[in-house]
Amino acid sequence: MIAILAFIAQVVSMVILFISIWNNISMNQNVTMSNFIYLLLVFVILFGSTVFAIYLFQISEHHYHHKDESHIETIEEKSDDKESAEQSIDTFIAPFEVDIDQLAEDIVPKIDLKETIENYAERILKNIAKQFEIVQGVIYLKDDTSQQFDPVALYAWASEKEPASFKTGDGLTGQTAKNKTIMIVENIPEGYFRILSGLGDGFPRSLMIVPLLLNKETIGIIELAAFKRFDKEIEWTFKNLAKIIGNSFVTKMKAHLEKK
Repeated sequence: MIAILAFIAQVVSMVILFISIWNNISMNQNVTMSNFIYLLLVFVILFGSTVFAIYLFQISEHHYHHKDESHIETIEEKSDDKESAEQSIDTFIAPFEVDIDQLAEDIVPKIDLKETIENYAERILKNIAKQFEIVQGVIYLKDDTSQQFDPVALYAWASEKEPASFKTGDGLTGQTAKNKTIMIVENIPEGYFRILSGLGDGFPRSLMIVPLLLNKETIGIIELAAFKRFDKEIEWTFKNLAKIIGNSFVTKMKAHLEKK
């Protein structure tokens, strides 16, 4: 803006100077060579000013278009990012054709205020066994006072002695509680589980330990044994089911405390 004002002032000054020199030449019959030189200098300055003005105009126009194009590109980039994000959400497909909501409805029973937590957990464990051909299972819940996980439900437990309680970091179950991720063991330690059923007795082939989380803290553990191998589909299924089962236990425990 300042450059433009300076240019206008220069042009006005040159015009006034030109008029003065021209009048001087017109009115003075004894024209000297110096007057022509002054006039020539005026034309040169005017020409230089005009070239300078055109240069300023081109720079200004280029800057304006560049800024406008940058603005358009920014809008287009944001639009593309938004469309890409929306497309990612819209085109997300679960890796397995498993209806988690239906499974949760079949496994997690409705809360009965008169029912104990142990019976509630046992019903969940039985439903899991029915859906996934589990031959033996245990559910542990964390005691906030002792900070240890105690068994609250058993399924097809062969031993007269109940499974021992544990703390975070102790054994396979304790490590799962610490790591907060599903653990699958294919080579179960001998004697870890023994199955007694009408089909005979034996040792399971696979063991899956599922953490139940609340606000990124382990509140419970589900330990499941089967004769068949736990594949990636079952692991993915329990990763999603665990969230629903964990929330159901929290709701049940809150209802149990309010009843007291």
